[in-house]
Amino acid sequence: MEKDRRRLYVIDSLASIVFWVPIYIVFNIFVLRLEVWQVIALASFSAVINFVFGGLFGRFLDKWRRILLRHAK
Repeated sequence: MEKDRRRLYVIDSLASIVFWVPIYIVFNIFVLRLEVWQVIALASFSAVINFVFGGLFGRFLDKWRRILLRHAK
């Protein structure tokens, strides 16, 4: 059970990185017009933050989905 929890945490974290970091990169390049070194620094920081909190956010989403789907029936 604990191994499954860790696995889900890592999967949620990686999914968060794959989804958000490219969006941050595009936003930083085309909207904020940052230099390449700034974009790399921000993308790296963003990836770390997403990895740390992505699993927690995944659990948060799962809980809200269960609550909302229960009330939608």
